[in-house]
Formats: sequence, C-alpha cells, structure tokens
Amino acid sequence: MRPALGLGELIPHWKALFSARHLKGDLQAGWRVAAVAIPLSLAIGLASGVSPEVGLLSAMIAGVVCALFGGTSLLISGPAAAMSVLIASAVSQYGLGGLVVIGLGVGLLQVVSGMLGFGRIIRSVPMPVVSGFIAGIGAVLFIWQLPRALGLTPPDESHVFDVFTHLGQLIGEARPVTVFLTLVTLGLTLGLPRVLPRLPAPFIAVAFTTVTAWALSLPVQTLGVLPHATPQLTLPTLPASGWGSLLSTVLVMFALSSLASIMSGSAVANLGVGQKHDPDQDLVGLGLGNVAVSLLGGIPVTGAFARSALNVRAGAHTRRASILQALVVLAVVVLLTPVLAHIPIPALTGVLLALAIRMLHPQDLITLWKASHLEAGVFLVTFLSVVLVDFAAGVQTGIIVALAIAVVRLGRSRTGLLQMETPGPYRFLLSGPLTFLSSATLESLRAEASGLDPARSVVFDLSDVPSMDASSAGLLVELMESLVETNRRVVIQGARAEVRQALLRHPRGAQLEPLFAISESDVVEKLRGSNPSSTHDRLVHGVERFRQSRRSRYEPLFDQLAHGQKPHTLLITCCDSRISPNLITSTDPGELFIVRNIGNLVPHASSPLAPAVSSAIEYSLLVLGVSDVIVCGHSACGAMKALLAAKAPEGVPGVVDWLAEGKASLEGLPPDTSPEDLAKHNALVQLRHALSNDALRRKHEAGEVKLHAWFYDVGESEVLEYNEATRTWSPLGTLAPGRSASDANGHGPDQPARSEPAHIV
Repeated sequence: MRPALGLGELIPHWKALFSARHLKGDLQAGWRVAAVAIPLSLAIGLASGVSPEVGLLSAMIAGVVCALFGGTSLLISGPAAAMSVLIASAVSQYGLGGLVVIGLGVGLLQVVSGMLGFGRIIRSVPMPVVSGFIAGIGAVLFIWQLPRALGLTPPDESHVFDVFTHLGQLIGEARPVTVFLTLVTLGLTLGLPRVLPRLPAPFIAVAFTTVTAWALSLPVQTLGVLPHATPQLTLPTLPASGWGSLLSTVLVMFALSSLASIMSGSAVANLGVGQKHDPDQDLVGLGLGNVAVSLLGGIPVTGAFARSALNVRAGAHTRRASILQALVVLAVVVLLTPVLAHIPIPALTGVLLALAIRMLHPQDLITLWKASHLEAGVFLVTFLSVVLVDFAAGVQTGIIVALAIAVVRLGRSRTGLLQMETPGPYRFLLSGPLTFLSSATLESLRAEASGLDPARSVVFDLSDVPSMDASSAGLLVELMESLVETNRRVVIQGARAEVRQALLRHPRGAQLEPLFAISESDVVEKLRGSNPSSTHDRLVHGVERFRQSRRSRYEPLFDQLAHGQKPHTLLITCCDSRISPNLITSTDPGELFIVRNIGNLVPHASSPLAPAVSSAIEYSLLVLGVSDVIVCGHSACGAMKALLAAKAPEGVPGVVDWLAEGKASLEGLPPDTSPEDLAKHNALVQLRHALSNDALRRKHEAGEVKLHAWFYDVGESEVLEYNEATRTWSPLGTLAPGRSASDANGHGPDQPARSEPAHIV
C-alpha cells in the first residue's frame, strides 16, 4: 500500500489557486454549488440536533480545509444527510461537548489511516452492508422528520418506535399548513431535477416555499434570527463515563465518513477529465477538516458526491471552486442572515425528506436480489438492524452476516462417488476448498466409504480441491487410515502441492506418502495387481468430473455454441498425447479449429494426401473466417525421430506413407540435426506447404490471414514462436521466462535453431 501524498505534491495544486487560468469556471461552479450547499447545510444542521447555522459553519470550514489537503481536486466536502442521523444520536447521548470529542476522534483516525496508506483497505467493507446501512439511515431520517412534517413537536426519545408512538398520540394536532409547505418543498426538490436538471433544486424549493409563506402570511414556524456562524474555538469536554459506547460511535462515524468520502472521490475523479484520485490523501484532508470543524464548533463532515458532481458539471477545474463555494456560504451568513431567518422549518423538513428518500434507493436491493439472494439478505439484515436496533448494531450485524456468508462460500465443498459396473476402483470426486466447515461432508463421505465392497480399491480425486485446512486434513487422514487398515488399495490422485502438504503435515500423514498419484498412469501403476481401472472407467470418471465441477461454468458458452462456431485460429499440431492445445493456450471451446496428425504435417497441394489437411484449411478460412493459422511442433516428437532415422516403426505401412510427406523437412539439414531442431524447422516447412493452398495464399497476400510457427517444449511446458525478422525462436508472450513487457514485439532472448531455418514465406 502507498502512503498519502506529501506537502511537496500538494504545492502545485496550491499554486493553481492564485492563477487566472480556469478562474471563470471555478467561479461559476463555486456559486452553483453554494446554492445547493446552503439549504442542504441548514437542513442537515437541523436534522443533526444542533442549530441550523452549525451546518453552514461546517460547510465553510470543510470547503476550505478539505479542499486544500484532500486527494481529489474537485471533491466537495461538508455536512451529509447520512451523517446527520448519527450526529443527532450522539448529541442526544453525549451532548455538544461529547460531539466535539467524537469529531476529533474521527478526524484523527482519518489522518492516521491516510498517512499509513489504509485508504484502499477501508473500501473492503462489503457493499451490501454499506448500501443497507445508508438505506437504514435514510429510513430513520425519514421517520424522524415526520413530526416536523406534520407540525408537531419532536419526541424526547429518538427511536423509531418512540416516534411512531408520539405520532399516534398527537396525530390529531397535525397542522395542514405545515403539511402543505413540506409537501411543496419535497415535490420541488425531487421533481425539478427531472425537468430542469441544471437548476439547484433545493435552493429553488426552499426559496419558493419561503416566499409563499411570507407572501400569504402563513402561520408557520421559521428559523428565526440566526447568530452569525463565524468560527469560534471550542475545547472538548471529556465525558465522565460511557467511553465504550462513545468509542463505538467514533468508529461507526469514522467508517461511514471515510467510506463515503473515498467512494465519492473515486466517482468524481472519473467524471472530471484528467482528474486523479488518491484515497489516502482524501482521508488526510478529510481528517484535518473534521479536526478543524470540531474545534471550531461544527459537526463531522464527509465527501458529498451530489455536490461534487455538480461542481464538475458546472465547469470547475481546480480546488479553488470548493474554496469559492465556502466563501459564498460565508457571504450569505454575513450579509443575508435576516433573510435566512424567514425560512420556514417545513421547507427544510421537505429537503430532508427528499434526501431520506434518495438514500433509500430500492434499486440497490433489486440489483443485489438479481445477483445473489444472500447478498440481498445482508442488505436487509443491515437495514433492519439500523432501523430497529441502532447504527452500531446495524454495521456489526451486517459485517458478521457478510463474513459468515463469505466463510460458507469459501468452505463450500462437494463430494461424489462414481460407482462402475466393472470391478474397477471406486472413485470419490472432491471439489472446492476443504475446511472445518466441510466436516459434515467428510463425515458423510466416511460413512459412505465404510459401506462399499471391501474387495475394491478406492481412488480419491483431489484435482479440484484448491486448499485444505488442518481440520479437514485430519478427517481425510482418518478416513484413509480406516480404509488402509481393511487391506484396501487407496490412491490419492491429482492433489495440488498445498493440499498434499496439508495431509503430510498431519501427525499420521507420513504414511500417506506412497498413496499420491500425479496422473492416471500413476493410478494404474499403484493399483497393479489388484482391481485396476479400465480405460473406459477412466473416461467415465473424466466425464463425471466434467459434469460435477466444470459443466455449469460453461453452460452459457455451450448454449451459444449450439447455434454455431466462430473460431479465430486454425491450429495444426501433432497427435502426440502430451500436447493439449486448449490447455497450453487457455482457450475455451469454440476458439480453436484444430487439425492433428502425426508430425503436424501439411502435404503440398500437389500431393495425393493434400485433402487430409487442405480441406480443413479451406473450411476454416472460407466458411469459418479464421484470421490466424498456426503450425505447432513439439519436443521429443516420435515422427521427427523417425524422419532422422529414415526408418518408421515396423508393421505400420500407413505411418510410412504419411511420414514420406515430411521428407522435405530434411533437405539441407546437417546429419547431426537433433529431433528438436528438426521439429522447429519442420514447422516452418509445413507453413510453406500450407501456402501452396490457393485459398490460404490469396488471403495471406491480401493481409487477411497471419501465419505463425510454434514449438512446444514438453518438459519445460513452454511455447516458442518463430520471429521472421530476426529468424530466431523466442518464448511467446511478455511474461515468458527472461522477458519483460518491453519484449512484447518479439525482441526477447534469442533461441536460434542449429540449422539455417526456412523462411515462413
């Protein structure tokens, strides 16, 4: 992880504050953001349980400090609706003195986290928990505003049940005028962006409601005379008790403020051309802002995406736009305090209700439900815990449930028994990680194994087990011990190095060492003399493995391929069983059109055997439209050895006739040519023969098809490609041994053939 930026990297940004460049755009963005920030800050201050002007004070301070020290130039920081519910709860529990302590704690944690480079780690909070938490806060905020929306005095207790009880007792005293003004503001705040998205909807909604109430002399409560919200140093008052609960509040507020700011910064950087996002520096800037805001009498702040997005759209280019919007807010406080006094409380309530509705965002739940019912469950558990219990419980419950689901998913394993009608071995297929959560699965496996015919061997196929912990290793060792004690042959097939070590590290695991088999050939060898597996059994086992652990992954692709194929490459290679084209190229079904024959030969168009390969060339080019043709030879090739020895195996006349097509590859080579050098040279010769096909030649000359010669080293599992420009063989790809990204154009370590190679064309 990378720590936050130093002051040296911020200095160029500070110098830009005094440049005339982009001044017009920053000014325009500054006043437009301020037009939105003023009513929002007043409303959020009201919802936070403090005087509304405190919201304005916080917006001013955060707008300057966070802009100067943050990591995202166009991010606007200030009071946020999501934070208001937490702040109101803290004020009711700890008072304003405790709020200062909480703000300082949040700020200091953010500064330290940013300096240590924890910005990216904070984003690891599961998204269903974040979405559920914010939606829960939106629901609580909405419920808390209902008494004000009806013109009633808010209850002393703030729990949602208390609010509903309070409403039930006083609903008959609801004031229609208050309800009317609240709904008007709510409708304008939500509706204007749909019709006139460029206008500051909250400002217009509050202004319209204020003018309406003043013009009609409506009997409604207003803000009244506000003190000038100028900064005044406030020292924290340390609480005498309740530190555990207070620290829990600090951590929850730190997490929400930090996460909201980092996510907003990332989104804003994507909106602005050439903008950069440094989450660690964002944390440092936000932390310094929260420290300053708390000491000067404000409320904790965070990055605000809506205001930041408006800042970008309004033409902001530098951090100056955020500072200018703070100065506009200051000017309004200093010059227009008498005007602010006439703002009706229902107007701010309507803005808060609009914010709460937007925070609910049911689309998040719908999206999660479509993707995963379990993820949607995490959202709902978090949401209900926040609404019905409290905020800290909501976060804790959501994270615990999310972690539990993740653990279950990681620990999900499957077993299956493949029983053959033949007297071959039983095969158990295990897939997925084996952990302590797999104990029930392994116990059922043990019970199943105990009831099998004791005369037959048992093979445990662990090829699809990526990891294993000590608990599951102990259970497997016990199972295999019980089988060995009954004189059964037991084989452990395909275990990865990590899984093998987990079994061998068990106190009694050393006795399993002779049981491990890498390949099916090893399995046959270890079962020799008992009831070995037949070839057909092996294939049935492979099909069953495919059904159990691989088919579901490819189902969408198979559905698509059922309607036709569109391969991009024709690959001509040897029949040798050690070459698996899809394995070494990591390609899916439908990508490669493959021709395999002994020696990867391409008979010249004049040869009577030409149709054996030319038919595939023509079909792949003219019908399927492949764009690349590859001839791939390989090491330890029996065909190349037979060509060099000028002697094919006896009793195979068809092989003799076929290998006669490869004699052209011997022309001009020295007598001591190795099979590997011949295999490379042969690949080039076969490409030349391929060009005797009219269809391939025309397309190649027109630049529609590219030709490649490959060589696969079986022992090293490495693919080499021939470079026509340098006439050398080099490892294919930028991550090949000895190569770097700069070698991507084929200028890597040379591996020349001993003989002068034939040209591709």
